[in-house]
Amino acid sequence: MSVSIINQQNILKIQAPALRKLLQFFLMKSANRTGIRWGEVSVVLVDDSGSRDVNEAYLGHAYATDVISFNLDPVPGEADPGLCGEIIVNVEEARQKGCLYGGANHELALYIAHGCDHLSGEDDQTPSQRQRMRRRELRWLKEARAKGLMK
Repeated sequence: MSVSIINQQNILKIQAPALRKLLQFFLMKSANRTGIRWGEVSVVLVDDSGSRDVNEAYLGHAYATDVISFNLDPVPGEADPGLCGEIIVNVEEARQKGCLYGGANHELALYIAHGCDHLSGEDDQTPSQRQRMRRRELRWLKEARAKGLMK
């Protein structure tokens, strides 16, 4: 599994190595649950403007959102590359909502966990689906904190 962090924002100072380990942990949790074998996954950190641009260009929504995830085609020529994807995370929204829900870093981690959940095939179209995803993601955050992957 190859993971990368692409920082396109200047709202929060990011510790890319720590965020990369957290991403790997969430991908491992989703793989253990679903049997998915991951190939390449990247997290792109953006602000409201970047989130709005991606949301409008790819989903037709003219507003910023917290997280957007895309499954991607694997790199050509690789034998059995595994599932590939990209998670677009709105750091500006994480900072704003973090004031209410446990801090910006907690909210940022929650968005990344949510993106991993979506990449692994989960949907949140109904209240019960949203509730099930949120319970799982909060459990992942608790486990990550216990392992020292989060403050």
